[in-house]
Amino acid sequence: MDPKGVRRAGLSTILVGVLALALAWASGEAKAGEELPRYQLEPGMELTYKGSSLFRFEGGAHLDDTETTAWVLRRNEDGSVRILVRQGSRFTAARDSESASEESLRKKAEEGEMRFVVGYFDLFPDGRLGKDAELAFRIRPDSVFPRLPDDQAQASAGWSVEETPTEDGTRYAALKPEEGGPSFKAERLGTTNKIYGSTQESTFHFDSKRGLIKGVELQYTQTYGFNGKGEGKTELAGVETRDDAWTKAFAQGAERYFAANKAYEKATEESARAGDKAGDVLAKAKEILVSAREEIETPLFQKQIDSQVSSHDGMISYYVDSAKRRAEVVDKMAPDWELKDFDGKSHAIEDYRGKVVVLDFWYRGCGWCIKAMPQLNELAEQFQGRPVVLLGMNTDRKVEDAKFVREQMNLKYETLLNATEVPKKYGVQGFPTLVVIDPEGIVRDFHVGYSPTLRTELTKVIGELLPSK
Repeated sequence: MDPKGVRRAGLSTILVGVLALALAWASGEAKAGEELPRYQLEPGMELTYKGSSLFRFEGGAHLDDTETTAWVLRRNEDGSVRILVRQGSRFTAARDSESASEESLRKKAEEGEMRFVVGYFDLFPDGRLGKDAELAFRIRPDSVFPRLPDDQAQASAGWSVEETPTEDGTRYAALKPEEGGPSFKAERLGTTNKIYGSTQESTFHFDSKRGLIKGVELQYTQTYGFNGKGEGKTELAGVETRDDAWTKAFAQGAERYFAANKAYEKATEESARAGDKAGDVLAKAKEILVSAREEIETPLFQKQIDSQVSSHDGMISYYVDSAKRRAEVVDKMAPDWELKDFDGKSHAIEDYRGKVVVLDFWYRGCGWCIKAMPQLNELAEQFQGRPVVLLGMNTDRKVEDAKFVREQMNLKYETLLNATEVPKKYGVQGFPTLVVIDPEGIVRDFHVGYSPTLRTELTKVIGELLPSK
């Protein structure tokens, strides 16, 4: 047979194999253990992914470079593996056409620094995550470890990750046979997509032989804030295997790091309530990191702590100022204000004397504000019929933005408009900020930022301020 005939025969063999695999998935005849994609990760493995995406809008562009490294530390008794992950990003922007070329952006990006966050989670072969996890807000395990189908029915029809009150969901399309393993599309879902007019679709390519994702293509759009579209690609850059001694030492370093990091975060939270002693509390918080740095021998965690110490030093004045602002408001009478709702009805803080009042300061462009709203809806329903009132303090300049969010999020609590001057009265610097006021009109608590346990935390505070039955 001539060389061309050999190539034709090889291509025919591939096509027949792909067709057979597709028919097997469609008919459900393929055995789950043989054909369904499953992660094949062993302790000691080190996976590195690198990616880049470019978003273009009128007159400018954003370039986002990413790097993810995952270390498999151990196998758990339940069949999952413990993964330590480090995810980094470097964001580069240009607001004029001249400097928005891809070449100019990449040159500028080389001068910037990639910032990393670390965390850990347990991963099952089908992509389910275990309950024990420590993930910073910017860590997305499903960016390189997406959920996989449970069975052949899902493989041929698609599957979804259920949405919760605090997280967006993902809808996965049916597996598409390819040489070397299947591919599948994933579409991000959630009300935040409507708020920002955004879409995000990823195409994952699975390596069946190695049992891992080998590449991802990304396409996304946005109409609010920046009106444009982008695309990007992430590829598996390397796979290494570390020996048992290295893996054990690395795991021990990780354990010491996360223990120190948790203690540090607790200390910085305490500084917000320390008033004029905030500086002393912050000094002790820094010492937690410095002490851990001296004990840990793993370079990765040493570098991570060095970065945190540097950020800590740069944020001291912010933390101290925040503590001072909080002290000026907490345990004092709530400052007066009067605002109108969508119907033009006036509301003033004194109108709610005798009730526990929760003020939620937010605006449309605050993603964490939007993310917190489902929990606040639940909180409003939870205390319905009791002397508790939740008020949304909207600071958008355009009423249309506030109205749009209210409708899309189906807010179950009153929204007050044009609250732009109220935040400074309450010492509010970041969004979202929730201020809790007792029945006598005294400010009792502040909650700054988003938390997945926000509802639970507020329930405890509110419960302590309500009269006992």
